[in-house]
Amino acid sequence: MVFSALPPELRSLCRRLTSAETDQLPALLPSLLKDLLRCQEPLSRPQEAKASEGSSESAVLVHKLKTRISALLNGRTTQGRFVGTALVKAAVETGGWECLRTSKSWVQGLLSVLQRKEPAVVGDLVIVTLIKIYTLLHAYPTLVREIVTPTLPTFATACLQILKSPVTSKAPKIPLSLVETIFEAFSTIVPLYPTTLRQFAAKIRTETRSYIAPTISDETIIPSSLQASSQRLAIRLHMTAVKGGDSTEWAKHLDGLIKTFHSTADQVFRAVQESWEPVSGNRSGHISLKVNFDEEPQGGSTSPDQLPPWKGIYAGSERMIGLLGFIEEYLRCRTKTVVTIPVSELLDVITRISSIMPPTLGKEKQQSVHMNAAVGREEKDELWTVFPDIQHAAMRLLLTIARRLGRNFVPVAQDSLEQLVRMFESCYHLSEVRTTMFILTHEILQLYGPTMAKLTVESLSLIIKSCCRDLLGSAGHLKRPKQGASSLHDGQKNKSVSQNADAFLNSNAEDESIAVSLSAEHIAAAETLLATLFSCVPQQHLPSSLRAHMLKTAILCRNRDSQVASVLHPSRDRNGRTPQVILPYLTQQFPRDESVEILRFNFRPLVTGTREDFMDVDDEQVEDEIEERPLTDGFSFDRPFEPALAFPSGLATTAMPAEAPASLVTRPPKVGVQAPNLFLPKSSETVITSEEHTTIVEQSAPSNLLKRKNENADTAVSKRIEVDSTTTTISSAPVPSASMTASNVAAPGHAPATNKGKAAASQEDRDSDEESDNESVHLNMELDSDPDSEDEDDDA
Repeated sequence: MVFSALPPELRSLCRRLTSAETDQLPALLPSLLKDLLRCQEPLSRPQEAKASEGSSESAVLVHKLKTRISALLNGRTTQGRFVGTALVKAAVETGGWECLRTSKSWVQGLLSVLQRKEPAVVGDLVIVTLIKIYTLLHAYPTLVREIVTPTLPTFATACLQILKSPVTSKAPKIPLSLVETIFEAFSTIVPLYPTTLRQFAAKIRTETRSYIAPTISDETIIPSSLQASSQRLAIRLHMTAVKGGDSTEWAKHLDGLIKTFHSTADQVFRAVQESWEPVSGNRSGHISLKVNFDEEPQGGSTSPDQLPPWKGIYAGSERMIGLLGFIEEYLRCRTKTVVTIPVSELLDVITRISSIMPPTLGKEKQQSVHMNAAVGREEKDELWTVFPDIQHAAMRLLLTIARRLGRNFVPVAQDSLEQLVRMFESCYHLSEVRTTMFILTHEILQLYGPTMAKLTVESLSLIIKSCCRDLLGSAGHLKRPKQGASSLHDGQKNKSVSQNADAFLNSNAEDESIAVSLSAEHIAAAETLLATLFSCVPQQHLPSSLRAHMLKTAILCRNRDSQVASVLHPSRDRNGRTPQVILPYLTQQFPRDESVEILRFNFRPLVTGTREDFMDVDDEQVEDEIEERPLTDGFSFDRPFEPALAFPSGLATTAMPAEAPASLVTRPPKVGVQAPNLFLPKSSETVITSEEHTTIVEQSAPSNLLKRKNENADTAVSKRIEVDSTTTTISSAPVPSASMTASNVAAPGHAPATNKGKAAASQEDRDSDEESDNESVHLNMELDSDPDSEDEDDDA
């Protein structure tokens, strides 16, 4: 179609570029770029093809457009060069190979603009355009030899010339945004053309040294984005090494960073008598040779291979934090070849930081840390001021190591978690520390959480409480802490301190909630950790009060993942019971959630366990429960009947009188046990003779509650009662002879009571027919009789 070959935007673009003044083009640039991006078909079509009149007109317009762009790029005005550079970038992105093969003149024009003293905005755009062309040309080796190889050294030289500091103080300094653009440009093309840029590697590394780990001792403030870009560039320079030596160069630079960190820590931590020892050897005499206590802590060097000098505790802490971030970037950046990560040396860095415990109010100084008497108090205060930031940097480094190693981090996961808990105790009041701690704990628990010991789980209590507190505070369920009405000092009131008069008033201020403002990343990390604590931590090792607090947090904060995880991983007590079941809360909060519906219809958690479940049961606790149980007939009307004590349908047991001792109370048979065989020899049976009748009780359903007819009745009865003969046969294990006294089984004069429901009773003379003992008892028989008549028969 003619319309597809020659879009109207191409004519409009050529007409406006020709008719408009150069000073007006920057205002028209957004619309010009939009029209140019819609001309992909004519720009990518080969110019030599001659198919129709429409295509020949398209070739003429494309040639006219390229000529106009070249004129603007080589023009005299800054506005024209700026517009021409932007149009060149859009043309090579739209036209593809057809525009790239003819882009050599544009590259030379862009290099000439870069070598001039143009404004920073023009320089940024020129560098970005050249990098875009070099990146697109990398896929075409022929074009690389024709365009990239001759022009890339000129580009590198021009960028290094811009980075040089001005000779005189009157000359304007280069903007930091332009420096960041140059660093990002080198970081992009170094992996693509390492051989061509090998000769510039040393100069580029020298230019990045003042931006890698800046301190307050420098004269300028370095943005974090510029620091990160300089670190990435310095790391990727190892790719410019000779063939086969890039991995060695990578390891060499990383080892130099670790040594620089330890030398800086020797100066910053000189106020502390460290008990840390490196993995590689002994550090005895190391501090005495390099630390001068008569001067301030200082380090660095003016050498091109070293980082700039610094002086003071604050500057030294910033250098340490910068070096830790630099090591993190080494682990994040990808390499072309396989490299060996020095895990032991990296963990040694974290161990040195975690081994220092700041002094706290609740502990003595000897229990926290040993200080150096040769260091003044001011330096010690400065050290404890900056130490939480150093600990946070160490946590971020450990997080990067865990993510980079993956499953290979399991051998050091337990030791790393112990170091984290130790550092977290002194800096958990910082929100950024808690965010990193939540993310890192989640990563570690996923690796080896199910195999954690009880002591390790209990050590996570502070992390768990901080997580729940942050979630409750963000959801508006955190109560205001109580305020004391007066402050006491040594048992007496301190009159010099002003007191809050509102504290004496009886107000409901304590019932109000505190609004806590946390970042979205912080809340997401806390929610993820809470769900991980339910799913990856052995629930039997969690204290019941702590798990209850976690469940409360999950319900109040409406955290679905945590509630689902708690249902799937229940906690059982020592008796095998599951007292905490929050499935009703979950279905009420998320009635239309698919995962909740699956749980509701397919998952049936047991509310309580059976009494015979002896798993994880403490013997001492079981004995205490048996002694505390009231010595009655086994039923209680003042509390619900326990399903675990109910008998299944079809089984009967003999109700023991209230006067029977506890030694003769026989545990009911377990569910599924077959009825005793009455045809066995008489020697395996125990016959208990009594003058009174005994009652046989059967429960129709375990879940029903027992009811009494008369509030003044002393004994409990069932709905169905059958009076058997006095001789009762108990099929069980042989009972000691001392416990088979007939007088201990049933007290004389004890008569069974009746229920207000229907009752069935049958009685026969035991001497008339002995075969009646072996007949089955029919419990479903119903006799219509009045309660009064039944009482008369019983009395008779």
